[in-house]
Amino acid sequence: MKVKTFSVPEIKIPTDFAEFGAERQPSTDVAGCENCKVSENALEAIKASTPSMLIDHWQSQDKQLRRELGNLHGVKPEQVFLTAGALGGIIYTFDIFADQNTRVGLLTPDFPGFRHYAQRARSQIETLESKTFPFTHSSKDITDFIKKKDICLFITSNPSAVTGTIREKDEIEAILKANPETMHIIDEADSIYPDLSAAQLANRYDNSMFLGSFSKFYGLSGLRIGYLITPPDYINALEKMINPIELTSVAILAARHALRDINYQTETQKRVEENLKLLEGTCQDTSYKIVPGSKCFASYIWADDSTEDPGKALEKEGIKINNGSYFGLPKGGRINLSDKRKISEVAEAIRRIHSR
Repeated sequence: MKVKTFSVPEIKIPTDFAEFGAERQPSTDVAGCENCKVSENALEAIKASTPSMLIDHWQSQDKQLRRELGNLHGVKPEQVFLTAGALGGIIYTFDIFADQNTRVGLLTPDFPGFRHYAQRARSQIETLESKTFPFTHSSKDITDFIKKKDICLFITSNPSAVTGTIREKDEIEAILKANPETMHIIDEADSIYPDLSAAQLANRYDNSMFLGSFSKFYGLSGLRIGYLITPPDYINALEKMINPIELTSVAILAARHALRDINYQTETQKRVEENLKLLEGTCQDTSYKIVPGSKCFASYIWADDSTEDPGKALEKEGIKINNGSYFGLPKGGRINLSDKRKISEVAEAIRRIHSR
C-alpha cells in the first residue's frame, strides 16, 4: 500500500454514553458532566419541529444564534463560530494552529481529551503537573512553564473540568500578556456563569481562542452543539475550515431557546450552589475535603493518606464518581453537582462512612 494508517490512543470522555434500547444500571451516578434537567422552552421547540427540519440541509453558522452569543460575550457575531460541541472547537483549533512542529502545553489535572487532539496533530507535548491538594497552577507557574518549555500552543479548561475552580478574567489576561507569542486555547465548556467568561479578551489579544458549549449548563449534551470565539485575525481561516453542515437544525433551534431561557439558567445555578454547600458541609469535620471554589458542575473530593480512597469507599455505598486516575490523580474523584437527589445520596453515604 502507498498509504499507511495513523491513529492515537482513543479519547477519554468523562461520562457514560446513553444508548437506545440499553437499560441503565440502578446506581447513584455522579461521574458524568451533564445537566440533570433540560430547558422546557428548548424541549417544546423541538416538539414543534417541522418535516423540513429533517429533510433540508441547514446553514450551521446560524446568524441569529451567533449574534446572541456575540452579545453575551461582548464580541462581534462574525467572531463566533458554531461547532459540534466544544470538542468540535478543539478540533478546529488544532487543525488551524498545530502540526508536528508545535509544542503543546497541557496541565495535570485537566480534561485528558486535550492530549488526544495534540497527539492527532502529531505535536510535541509538555505537561505541567500539580498533584497536591487543591491541584492548582498559579499564573506564575503557567507562565514560567510556557517560557521554559517554549510552548507554542497552550490549552486548558476554565473553569477546571476536574475541580470546578476558575481563573478570573484578569488572571487570564495576565497570562496572555506574559506570553504574546503563544496561542492560548481557553475551554470554557464547563462554565455555568456566562458573566464570568473571559472570551471578550479575544477582541484585544490575537493569541487567544475561547471555546463554549451548550452541553452542560444549557442541558443539550445529546444535540452536540458548541461554539468558539476567535480574535478577528483568524476569522478568514475559520471560514475556510469550518464544516458548512456542522450542526443539525434541531440543535440550532434548541440552542436558541436554551440561551434565552434565563429562568432555567438561574435555577441551574441555584441548584448547583446549594448542592456544593451541602457537599462541603457534609465533609466538614470528616477525613474528606472538597476542593474549594467550584464554579460549575465539577467538584473534587479528596482524603489524606490515612483514609481509604473516597472513590472506593463511595463505590461500596453504591455511589459512582469519576475516579481521580482518569485525571492523573492518585485518589479521590470528581462529583457532578447537577442533581439534588443524587448529591443528597452522596451526602448520606459520606455520613455512613464516617459513622463507623
